[in-house]
Parts: sequence; C-alpha cells; structure tokens
Amino acid sequence: MQKVYYLWFHHVQLREVIKLELLERYKTPKQIYEMKEYPGIAVDIVEKLNKAKEYFDWAKIEYEKCEKEQINLVAITDEEYPKLLKNIPDAPIMLYVKGDIDVLNTPTFAIVGARDCLEYGYDVTIRIAEELGSMGITVVSGMAKGIDGAAHEGALRYGQTIAVLGTSVDVCYPACNRNLYHQIPKQGAIISEYPLNTLARPYQFPKRNRIISGLSWGVLVSEADRKSGSLITANLALEYNRDVFAIPGDLRRRMSLGTNELIKKGAKCVTDVKDILEELPLEIQAKLARSDKNTLKNNNNELAQEERMVYAYVSWNPIFLNELLTSTKLSYKAIYRDLTQLELKGYIRKLPGERYVRS
Repeated sequence: MQKVYYLWFHHVQLREVIKLELLERYKTPKQIYEMKEYPGIAVDIVEKLNKAKEYFDWAKIEYEKCEKEQINLVAITDEEYPKLLKNIPDAPIMLYVKGDIDVLNTPTFAIVGARDCLEYGYDVTIRIAEELGSMGITVVSGMAKGIDGAAHEGALRYGQTIAVLGTSVDVCYPACNRNLYHQIPKQGAIISEYPLNTLARPYQFPKRNRIISGLSWGVLVSEADRKSGSLITANLALEYNRDVFAIPGDLRRRMSLGTNELIKKGAKCVTDVKDILEELPLEIQAKLARSDKNTLKNNNNELAQEERMVYAYVSWNPIFLNELLTSTKLSYKAIYRDLTQLELKGYIRKLPGERYVRS
C-alpha cells in the first residue's frame, strides 16, 4: 500500500524539487496525504496537495494496472532506485520500469545525438556502444530515431541498455523503433516517469533528458546541431557534475556544429572508446572488476573479465601491442595471453608489426 502513496505523490502537480523538500520534512507520502494542515507551507502548494487528494483512487487503479502488466514501480526510497539519479536536485519520486530493475544500479553511460543523423554518426555510435556494452557498461539513451537507436542497437549486441522514454513505458515511440522496444526489456530496461497511456508531447522530451543525464556517470554526444535537444542533455550533465564527451565531425556538416562546439567549450573529444574508458571513475572500475556477470559470448565462446578489458581497447583501427600495454597496464605476459585467446575465439586478428584489429 505504501507504493500507492508514493505513486499518488509522484503525480502531484508540483516541481520535483518541492516534492523532495516535502518528503524530507514529512518523511513519507502517506503522512503527507493524511495531514489536514501543513504549517509553514506556502498556500499555493497546500492547495495543490489538497486538490491532488481527489485523485488517490486513480493511483490505486494505476498501481493495479502496473501489477497486471508486470511494470515495476521504483520509489526514490527503494534500494533499487538508481543511486546516481537520486543525487540530482530534481529526481523523480517514482520510476516506471519495464524489464530488469537490477540494471538501474549497474555502471551507466549515456549516448545521445541527432534524430536525422548521418551514416557516419550512426556507424560510429554503434561501434562505441558495442564496445562499452562488451565491457559491462550499461548504455543509456532515449530510444529516439537516429543516434539514440544506434546506441541501443550497439549495446544490445554484447551488453545491456536502458531506454528513458518521453512517453509512458507502455507506449512505443517512435513506432519505427518497435523492435528495440521489445528487445530492450530482455537485456535491460525501459523507464519513464509518466503515467500509463501517456502519448508523445514535445515538452515531455526535454524533461526526460534530466533522467538520462542524472542516471549516467558521463554523457557522449555523437551528432548534434547547435539547437539540438542533445545539448540540453549535455548541459544538464554539466549541472549534475557529470563528464561530457563529444565526437568531432565534418566542419561542413550542420550535424557537426553542436558537437564541435561542445569540444571547443571543454567536452572531451572522443575518437575511440579508449577516450571514454580513460575517464572511468574509480568506483565504476572497481564495480566492473567485481562483476561476475561480465562475460561476453560469441559463437559459444566466453570472455573472462580481463579478456573483455583487452577486447574493449582493440578497435576497428589497428592498434600496436605497446599501445595496449600502456592503456591496459597489464603485464606483457598477461596481455599476450589474452590477445592469443581473443584471436583463437575469433574476436580479433593479428596484423604484421605487432598490431591488432577487431575481426
């Protein structure tokens, strides 16, 4: 029953910052609901709280619908609530989750970008998302057309992903991403703060961007115009003290203007997944090292954790053995053993001159 009170309180028409302050003062939504008077609280806030009490029965029905459709409701006080997201000042009180709630507290990294992206941006995004997924990093994006779709698609090849929707979790938008919509809950989660049956409206998408940023330790912008919604996500990331990355693009292309501008302003330039891995926070490095789920499968061959790390540093551009030694900080004996195993399993190829490339 406590979940119903959280669900009710989540949909009270007040800003998240105010709701979090009320929750800190009164401890539980149940107490907030049952109070007759609210000493010291502004009149307009009290009016909205009292008005919202008329909709408590709706919250009960919404809860029952979620139970029936196997949609998890994760409250901000629940252990499963994403710890990174909880730290932002306007965190949602409740998340609707379709899929695996355990994925919410895995190491998460966001990739966003243009809907009308170029083939270059789409291809690069898939490759980076695939490599991050293979490392055990959960890729977060918004399931929009273009770059978002590429981020999810790449991550799903060897890892898991989280889609943050600007609709409710029971509404697939855009329709062209229906395959992703059905696949993501099997290898991650679809999440939203919006009640069931909420269709797409323009103002909802900038609001959901704060969840994408808040949920992730860093944000990569792959392609973006100067007025792209992806830049909203990047700016929110900076506000939340997250790392911001950008992929450089052709100076002649409109979809490169936003990313190139971000780099000029201090975002880290990404030309290879190593540029992201170098900035991994120590606690995430430790979490990845401890994970016993991080096994990558291909043709029934499994990669051990150390092999996964080496594989992440080998890209489609040839890399020298000495570079791998420097990047991974492994011993020559260890890295040579891992490279040999990767080659035997068909993940990489050895080229002349002690160079390696993905198969």
